[in-house]
Amino acid sequence: MELKKIFLLFAQTFVTFPLNPFFWLLIVLIGTQYRRLARNDVKLFGRPLYTVRQQLTNSAVYGLAGGLIAGVTLFVLGIPLSEIGMLYVWPLALLLLLVHPRYLCFAYAGGIVGAVAAVIQFAGRFWPVFGTGIFTGLAEIHIPGLLALIGTLHFAESILIAVSGHLLPSPVYLKTDSGIVGGFLLQKFWPLPLVGMMAEAVSLTAPEVAAGAEMPAWWPLFASRLAVGAGYTLMYYLLPIVAGLGYGDLAVASTPREKSKSSARNLGLYSILVLILALVAEKVPVITIAAAVFVPVGHELLILWGNKKEFARPPLYTAPAAGAGVLAVTDGGAAQAAGLVPGDIILNINGTPVLNVPAFYALLRTAWLPMQLLVERDGRERLVIIDSTSDPGIIPVPDRYAPVYHTVEQVHFWQALKKKLRRLKR
Repeated sequence: MELKKIFLLFAQTFVTFPLNPFFWLLIVLIGTQYRRLARNDVKLFGRPLYTVRQQLTNSAVYGLAGGLIAGVTLFVLGIPLSEIGMLYVWPLALLLLLVHPRYLCFAYAGGIVGAVAAVIQFAGRFWPVFGTGIFTGLAEIHIPGLLALIGTLHFAESILIAVSGHLLPSPVYLKTDSGIVGGFLLQKFWPLPLVGMMAEAVSLTAPEVAAGAEMPAWWPLFASRLAVGAGYTLMYYLLPIVAGLGYGDLAVASTPREKSKSSARNLGLYSILVLILALVAEKVPVITIAAAVFVPVGHELLILWGNKKEFARPPLYTAPAAGAGVLAVTDGGAAQAAGLVPGDIILNINGTPVLNVPAFYALLRTAWLPMQLLVERDGRERLVIIDSTSDPGIIPVPDRYAPVYHTVEQVHFWQALKKKLRRLKR
């Protein structure tokens, strides 16, 4: 009976997310990011490949599932959100955003806050001054709970990347050591409605104590640090909150699906390790500093290692020796309906050889209908017929004549910080 009551309390709290104004604010911010991506598509290809509504719908649906997973995990762990120093984490996260957008991540802000708080708490054992004044807030942070929150959010993110990170990828032209090559930008943002908990010391005679549900003896795994006097007990309250997750990656030497699966696997292992360190730190406080330092450092090394691994391999989307390679076809376009697929090589159009990408575009503009494309697929030639007066929706693999492309830059924190400081001095 108690389990049913607990489940109903959780479900009733979760389904109230549409009433949370921060959820809709996050939807607006995510829509702004997708509009920015659409503008990039227009610069490269003359049109957006996906509508903002498509991207937002995709993000919202998967975000609900991710929020449910993360919310259940937070509930099982029993993390008291009122004690993990979010008043310090959020401002620091916004400051790191000014250094570079990818540092808007709780792994960096939360890890730094946790490490500083751990040092202050350790010093407070020998010098009481570190537990008072300006240090009071940091000295009271529940560091293992903060690390567990970071691990939980990244675990949910790894699942979201695995199931939806490869969907609606944006083709891009990149300048690399191998020249100008094709690739895919995997950029996703998810709004996560969560169920969080607040702990409060209440009188044993308070009516809410009798109305509450009794939890199992092992719960919570991350106990509240609030002092409870005689005649009082700890009461946990459920409340709806919202979080936002973002994923950005480049698929150059692998397909979008292969890249997202690899990233999801690595991030999942990282998140599980963070959760294990948080649980150990709850029982063995001496490792707290090391655990907190690992969170941002481990995340940064994971990103740099993944990028280095991707760009160390031969690019997958390079221009063929003859013809125009197909990097992507737009959803619902005439080319997709005719059966053209990524990886095809267009050899000629209506019998006229395709020498390069500029020639390909020129032939598209002047070709009569129905347009007959001789393509090579898996070493065999086949005919694809497109009978449409509109843009067929073919994104070719770039060659050396590509007029617009992006440059790939490996971002290191100190390099990004120095670059930002130089800009501020000007």
